[in-house]
Amino acid sequence: MQVGTRRGFLVAAAAITASASVGACRKRGANDDPLDVPASANLPAARESVAADGTTIVLGDPAAPLAVRLYEDLSCPACAEFETEGTGPYLKRAARNNALQLQFTLGSFLGPGSKFAANALRAAVDQGKFAEYHHVLYSHQVHARKSGGFTRDRLLALAVLVEGLRGPEFDAAVQETKYREFVEASDEALGDSPAESTPTMEINGALVKEGSRALYTDRNRLYRHLKKASGA
Repeated sequence: MQVGTRRGFLVAAAAITASASVGACRKRGANDDPLDVPASANLPAARESVAADGTTIVLGDPAAPLAVRLYEDLSCPACAEFETEGTGPYLKRAARNNALQLQFTLGSFLGPGSKFAANALRAAVDQGKFAEYHHVLYSHQVHARKSGGFTRDRLLALAVLVEGLRGPEFDAAVQETKYREFVEASDEALGDSPAESTPTMEINGALVKEGSRALYTDRNRLYRHLKKASGA
């Protein structure tokens, strides 16, 4: 796995492990564990908000006692792997299933493209489309990097893939970098945090250490870890 750091890119020797599938032979009822949510679950969109600190984007109930914070940079290849092939999608499903609040601190230390992307994502919160747009950007990150990174025009073009996102308000926010102060403050928050690389995960304020990288790749191991953290 490639890991982005504030000192540049650090190439780690860890490979993405395919996440184990959840057994599908039992009937799921209303009282099932909300953390044990399969990829096939039909779930409503999670609530999207900006926390009182002004730098954290929250998916799910901000009052949920179980909180997972992700430190990311939209231009970081390791973040794209985590969000498309690792346990990132599982965490979003858990937030949609009211099992936890998922917090994002978006860094932009990898260049102007990261700043433009963080600004666009903040604008997407206003439309209730952060989660969908976040997925689209990471899914197209490789192509964007090969083409010079995220530009305002490319961010608007990708926004077309999220139904209902494009419009005068969103377009102006992207073109004019409306949330410049948010971008800078969020990057500073990441810099002041214990995170030394991206992606980095915190669970209820406890940093997931380097020796626990499997939590970024193995859905079942992360599920068990979250169960323990929740006290269940």
